[in-house]
Amino acid sequence: MPETAGYGGRGSYVLLIRLAAEQAIKAGSRPETYFPAGYYAYVGSAMGGFKPRLDRHHRKAKTRHWHIDYLLEKAAISGTALVETAVRVECAIAGALSHHFDTVPGFGASDCRCPSHLFFAADEAKLRDGVRSVLDSLPFDKRVRWLSPRVKETPRAGKKVGTNNTP
Repeated sequence: MPETAGYGGRGSYVLLIRLAAEQAIKAGSRPETYFPAGYYAYVGSAMGGFKPRLDRHHRKAKTRHWHIDYLLEKAAISGTALVETAVRVECAIAGALSHHFDTVPGFGASDCRCPSHLFFAADEAKLRDGVRSVLDSLPFDKRVRWLSPRVKETPRAGKKVGTNNTP
């Protein structure tokens, strides 16, 4: 995985996710939901900073809190778009993506009025190109950066990179 250095800032992000096999997933209090194999785009907010939020998404050992935590236990992040802004825009991004892709109703949208923050496409290139097009077309001040294929989790204090951390 590439280094995380250089993805400071805050705003919204879009995770591109690959689910290799179809399956039913129960995410928190949501009913079990069928997820076809394919590619998903998840829109989230990182107003507290991209680095801690993305590090958390890439961490395997974590307490499940958000709907996306349950999906990421079964799927892999294949890319990330950072949308650096001073204000919250994740609902505007989700709204625009909903015109181009199938949604998973209610997923990732328990704290807003959006129909969904998770979008599906069978084809990875179609999803990536569609997300890129939507982000480029949104009419607000933003800086879009793409991280690919994955972002590396930052080691916690006291841990040495590339060792087993034994004395």
